[in-house]
Amino acid sequence: MAPAMKRGLMLELLFLATAPAVFLMWYIWRKDCYEPEPLGLIVKVFLFGCLSVIPTLILEYPFPEGLFTTAVVAPVAEEFVKFSVVFLVMYHHPEFDEPMDGIVYAAAASLGFATIENIFYVLDGGLAVGIVRAFLSVPGHVIFSCIWGFALGIAKFRPAPARPVIIGAGLFSAMLLHGIFNFSLDAFNVLGFILVIVVIVPMGWWITCRDIRCAHADPASACSAMGQAFIRAGDKMPVPPAPAARPVPGVGRGEQVCPCCGTIAASGVRFCGNCGKEL
Repeated sequence: MAPAMKRGLMLELLFLATAPAVFLMWYIWRKDCYEPEPLGLIVKVFLFGCLSVIPTLILEYPFPEGLFTTAVVAPVAEEFVKFSVVFLVMYHHPEFDEPMDGIVYAAAASLGFATIENIFYVLDGGLAVGIVRAFLSVPGHVIFSCIWGFALGIAKFRPAPARPVIIGAGLFSAMLLHGIFNFSLDAFNVLGFILVIVVIVPMGWWITCRDIRCAHADPASACSAMGQAFIRAGDKMPVPPAPAARPVPGVGRGEQVCPCCGTIAASGVRFCGNCGKEL
């Protein structure tokens, strides 16, 4: 093959290896619609996620190749290292100020890790490997990490004694689902591939979308007036906001109406759940 053709093929494979991560990061960032995180911080966490491949390889190195390493060691090491990136870099940062931020930064760290991993696999395996990993492995990393990311985001705005339990449960759940994913592919071959693509990945995306909805609905969310009081009060429970001063005919007590689209919302909600306009 001519050098020019080799360079062209390599560029195509690099694009195939990195494009899924860019698209998924854009998708998650767009879901953070009420108070989007700064792109600079997202890129920073993404780059740390890329570097997290190194400590992960160090942790996995002593273990021989096999089902145990694939289904147990790798999920534990990878999720722990990605979690450590977000916890050490962003958890105490002022911009980490609502539950949804845990999901956004978890996605950034996981996609940084997945991008580096994907480049090696795709350059070695070619087009077919790149296509399969674009629909399975790269989304899988987002799904697993968003589980502990959601837990991290929720835990930050809960009383301190409850935080270790919430975070621990989220991290364990992510490791468990990651282990089931790897075990299915490694132990069952074609049947495992079908199980992953038909059951595990769709179920994981359903969990991710549910966690995003729950993060926005949480009292500490940026779209909740109670959430703003909660953030200002620290660990103290917020005082419910006063009802709307100008009730609208046809709207029940404790409710308000969006001036833009007419959607009825509960008292205390700062943004319309339909069009996003501030109430």
